Amino acid sequence: EILSGLVGSEMCIRDRPRSAESQVQRMAHRWPSLKMRVYRPMIIDATPSIQWIGPIRGFQREYRILAQWSWLEVAAVPYVFLLDPALKPRDGEDYIDIPHLILDGETPENSALCLFDPDEGQWDNTMWISDTIIPWASEWLHHYEFWHVDGVWRGANAPGPINIREMRRLAEGGQDGQRS
Repeated sequence: EILSGLVGSEMCIRDRPRSAESQVQRMAHRWPSLKMRVYRPMIIDATPSIQWIGPIRGFQREYRILAQWSWLEVAAVPYVFLLDPALKPRDGEDYIDIPHLILDGETPENSALCLFDPDEGQWDNTMWISDTIIPWASEWLHHYEFWHVDGVWRGANAPGPINIREMRRLAEGGQDGQRS
């Protein structure tokens, strides 16, 4: 059960998933600059998804993002991708060094932002995407901008490695280094 808001002076507990229609309506109200479309892949048995595309702010600049949610999959979580400017590592580093990234090994510039720890139940389909995922993406971008300046990730971290390079080092028996 997730706390989803206040009704009068009492807390309201919600244990049913939010409908696709309610998510779309809430997003249009909260983030009118994000334009919605339904994406239907041309692959047999592929699940359609709702996509929201548009600008959100990091710390000093605006970014064009794509937020995607496959609402027909019971356990589906939303993903956020940077469209413009494109995701990029710091000078002299690689995509595996970018903190909190769901790495796409084939096209790393198309990797999703890691906004929450799914193992900890930090997001589920009873929650509003507009009130969680989009603000979390804005916060991620804020930390991403600072990380580009000095290599230090100032956002909250889930337990364990902060990026793919650190994960690989630990898997090979290396020590958990200084978190950056």
